[in-house]
Amino acid sequence: MPAHIAIKGTRSGLLLTLEPEMPFSDLLNALAERLAEAPAFFRGASLTVDTSRRALRVSERIQLERLLAHYQMSVAAIDRVDVQREAKTVQLPPEHFAPMSPPPAPPPTPRVTVTRELQPAAMPASVTKDPRTSADTLFIRRTVRSGQAIKHASNIVILGDVNPGAEIVAGGDIIVWGMLRGMVHAGYPNNESAVVCSLYLSPVQLRIAHLLSRPPEGFEAQTSPEVAMIREGQIVVETWVSGRPPRK
Repeated sequence: MPAHIAIKGTRSGLLLTLEPEMPFSDLLNALAERLAEAPAFFRGASLTVDTSRRALRVSERIQLERLLAHYQMSVAAIDRVDVQREAKTVQLPPEHFAPMSPPPAPPPTPRVTVTRELQPAAMPASVTKDPRTSADTLFIRRTVRSGQAIKHASNIVILGDVNPGAEIVAGGDIIVWGMLRGMVHAGYPNNESAVVCSLYLSPVQLRIAHLLSRPPEGFEAQTSPEVAMIREGQIVVETWVSGRPPRK
């Protein structure tokens, strides 16, 4: 195995450690070579990426997940790991709490999604309700995994990813400080002022109030943070610029 990557087995599964001084492209190539050596062994596995020595940007996370997808693998978590305790102690990486830097170029023209109006029968019915009052914003400091469903009467903020197969329903806004790839419904049932924000916005399905959207044919998710909202009767998505509230 190349010296600048290491894959170890722990009680929690596979742990990937990346050399901090190497360019990410070199690390990705080294990992591809390692996976190609034993594809049957790695196929279908999930791994935790240790960021105690090297933090990953959103664009780097996307490239990593694309590589793993070729082997039907997935990223279970991207965390700082205390290796001396066999990956049992983890904490959120600093980038979850750091303010976003403004993009180098002006935000592009908002893209319009394929939008249709939801019928009452299409509204979500059976999801886990949060016991707190509707005035509270619900903070979730973990990844929401496939098969998990969360419903809250006010806003929901997630410091982590929303994986495919997960479902998030909020009466207010939904903000994901990570990768959003599950199903989300903001402004349930009829709050048209609600928004959905994410560092990487690529949901399987996105709903706001009574509207449902899906990506147009040939759509590729952007690597920059984005916000979705209702404007002129349809759901639009535009770059989420630091320090500026979404424009309605």
